[in-house]
Amino acid sequence: MSFNHASPEITGASKQEVILIRHGQSTANASGVWQGQLEFPLSEEGRRQAAEAGQALKQIEISGIYASPLARAFETAQIIAREAEFPGEVVPIPGLMERHGGILQGRTWADQETNNPEFVKEFLALPEEERWAFAGAETDEEIMGRFEKAFSKILSRHPSGDGSIIVVSHGGVMRAFLRDRFGPSVLPDHERAANASITRLLHDPADDNTALQLVELASTSHLPRGETRQTRAE
Repeated sequence: MSFNHASPEITGASKQEVILIRHGQSTANASGVWQGQLEFPLSEEGRRQAAEAGQALKQIEISGIYASPLARAFETAQIIAREAEFPGEVVPIPGLMERHGGILQGRTWADQETNNPEFVKEFLALPEEERWAFAGAETDEEIMGRFEKAFSKILSRHPSGDGSIIVVSHGGVMRAFLRDRFGPSVLPDHERAANASITRLLHDPADDNTALQLVELASTSHLPRGETRQTRAE
């Protein structure tokens, strides 16, 4: 999906492109399990998606690839690096990890409804920003504290603005970050960016405040099977 917030004056060569990518489908995604910070590998479909994302980025200059150290994100980044013929190493950044999901982790929502119906009732009655604490999960404030720090660290490593920066992360933390930066109309309700989708941002390296422009949101045009944005929890 294209979501063009860029005005003509910010599309010049002096701007640093940051490409934010959600990891490919994991085995837990395929079965509807909420992963949080638990480890699940990519499925074969997820590896295919990662390869297609890498092929889509093959023609651009890449200055660095960074990823959450969780296996599903880090392997996605490694596959992208291979397919895009990036000669460097993928750099793990712990602050890019998915939200810790508290009691949501490791279970499907159907399991919760069957085995913990009172929790489900109370959870759904709360505003979204209060649900996470109720479930013993990281709040958006906690997520943003570490994700923003990680993102700023990545930008600081590329002061010249040469080449694109690729950042591979997760649906929940990406959603929190994008909505914090660009408002609630971005990924509304419970939508997440689709697996292996590409979000393009522009950053001015001269701007110490790390202001960003959203150029493209959760594009899946490089995925031939037409994956779309998802509502499934992480």
